Order: sequence, then C-alpha cells, then structure tokens
Amino acid sequence: MKTTQRLLRLALVVAAGFGSGLSVMKADETSTEDEAVDFVVHPINRDSTFSACAVDDIDGDRVPDVLCGAWWYAGPDFSEARFVRHMPQIKARYDGYSHLPYDVDGDGDEDFISVNYRSQSIFWIERPADLDREWPRHPVAMPGPMETGRLYDIDGDGWLDLLPNSVKKPVWFRFEPEARAFHPLELPAEAAGHGVGFGDVNGDGRGDIIAAEGWLEAPEDPVAGGWTWHPEFSLVRAGIPILVRDIDDDGDGDLIWGSGHSYGLFWEEPVTAEDGTRTWRRHAIDESWSQAHALLWADLDGDGTEEVVSGKRYLSHDGRDDGAYDPLVIHRYQFDPESRQWHRHEVTTDGRVGFGLDPKIADLDNDGDLDLVCPGRSGLYWLENRVGE
Repeated sequence: MKTTQRLLRLALVVAAGFGSGLSVMKADETSTEDEAVDFVVHPINRDSTFSACAVDDIDGDRVPDVLCGAWWYAGPDFSEARFVRHMPQIKARYDGYSHLPYDVDGDGDEDFISVNYRSQSIFWIERPADLDREWPRHPVAMPGPMETGRLYDIDGDGWLDLLPNSVKKPVWFRFEPEARAFHPLELPAEAAGHGVGFGDVNGDGRGDIIAAEGWLEAPEDPVAGGWTWHPEFSLVRAGIPILVRDIDDDGDGDLIWGSGHSYGLFWEEPVTAEDGTRTWRRHAIDESWSQAHALLWADLDGDGTEEVVSGKRYLSHDGRDDGAYDPLVIHRYQFDPESRQWHRHEVTTDGRVGFGLDPKIADLDNDGDLDLVCPGRSGLYWLENRVGE
C-alpha cells in the first residue's frame, strides 16, 4: 500500500508540473474571471484513497465531522482518524463508492448508504451507540455494477429513495418507512449506462430519470411503473449526477453533465419544434479539463444564485483516461442569463485536490457559508470557503 501511495503522489507531482497540452476551452462559451482563489485547502488525510465522504455530527457535540471510508474525523480540527470498519479492497479499490447519510433504522441518527461497482452491492453502515466498536454492515441488494448512487424522492411521498447508476440492470429503490427497508423497482433496460440523474424534464411536475442515452418520463404513479423512454440524446459516459435545472428560465428542464472519463463539462438545452418534436442543443461550459465524474449544485458565494461545482477525478482508470495526468482542478460556474455564458471561478488549481465519486458541500466550520469536502485517490481535503471575506 505504501508503494502504491508513493506512486500516486509521484504521478500527481508530474501532472501538476506538465499537463497534457490538450486544453480546448471554447472562449466564446465560457468566460474565466481573473480573481483570487477564495478557498483555503486543509488536508485532512493526504494518504487517504477512499472515493466517497460524508459530513455529519457523528459524536453529538454539534460540530460537523467527516466520514471517509474506514475512518471518521472529529471536527473542528479533523486531526485524528477514528476507526469505522474494515473495508475490503477489490482489484485495488476500496468498496465504498458512496457515503449517503440516511437514518435507515429510525433511531434518530444518520447511517450511511454505500453503492458499489466492483462488489456489485448496496449496503448501509449503522452508526452504533458505542463509537469505539466496529460499525455494523447491513446488505440491501446485489443489482450488478453501479458507478455510485444518489438520493431523491422519486415517488413524491416525502421519503428519499435510492437511485443507483446501474450500468447493466436499471433499478431504483423505494424506501418503505414502516419496514425501514429499501424495495427494488425495475426500470426499462434502455436506461442502463454510465450516468444518471433526476429532475422534471418536461415541466409536468413529476421527477424524471435521466440516463446516458435518453430519459425516462415519470408515470403518474412511479411505484406502479410505466416509465416512458425518450432516446433523445447521447451523453457519453456522463458523470453523476446529471443535473436537471432550468438554466435559461424558459420553463423546461435543461441538463448539466460532465464527461466522466474524457474532456468537457456541458449543458443540453431542449428545443421543441412546432410539431412537438424535441431535440437537444449542446453547449460547452468548459472543455479544458477532464474526468468531471461528480457534479454538485450550491450557492458557494452567497449571492442567492446556485452554481455548478465540479472537479477532476484523480486516476479513475489508473491513467488510461483522456487527460489522466493533467493537473487536478476544481471550479465553480455561474450562468449569466443575459449573455448566456458561464463564468468560471477557480476553487483550487494547485494539483493536489481531486474530486472523487461522492464529494460533499457543507458548512464544515459553522461560519455560515458552504465549504467543500473532497475525497479521492489523491487524499481527503477540506476546502474552506472564504469567498467575500
């Protein structure tokens, strides 16, 4: 393990110094503002290689803590790694592709749901009353390989459900509060592939499911089934989640997605012809960096407008992806409705911090603004927000 970590660090230094020379940002579609980077990088564990994290008050002291893989770190200094559980490695990857906070057992504290590719499993980790013991693991299902997963209220009953990115057998899991359990419900096979999202595409008030090669229109009763497949676009190896937002405020849902294993961050604008036929117009947000495998949506600068936040994943396929050894970067993007351009603001470009599969946005230092917590194979980092200070 130490040898592997040294090799990863060496690759990171080389990447930060040289890059690939393949940057192709479209300046007419993305403007970059020259401004100070207003995020301070705090390493929590430089040697961490887990792909997911979560933020929660684990020890009940009203101070946010960070959970990442086999360890949790108590705030506010996050200086000590405390044991959670033994995590298996499958082909040199830890089996923890998401850390989704959810009070599964109903005891009043958050547990954590893990959706995994190599073990093809979904399970949840129970937070015990005695934090010095190993946290119990509870299996949910074995639906096949999944990139990661996210939580949405798919059926509109007020309870968050689980939507994994199933690359072979599309499925969603309805949470049943009486049984405190997740029940699997199959989706049309066309929705399989790399990339998934959830939101109202057609403005009918129901949440639709977005896939790599099209979208599933939600039926009146999602539990009963009857999703309608619309193969209207192709988002090649899209990151997770695919965001559904009305970017241009015209009443329909636009899509924001990143290329999870190549270059580019994009938005798709639906265009409806007089005969009702819908096509999608692609706009580049930024094509200068690669492997935008995770996207977040939040108001980081406190101006009342939410932004796209994403960053480069580090060595997702051990150097085989486009731009794998380019410098690590994280950016936030604001849309200007008048110019219809995206303004890029740098979060970090120092080559140290990567975006893993499940980064988080939270007020980690309780100062009233939102920070970033970034896990990945280049380490675990807290990016302290000082925008506007």
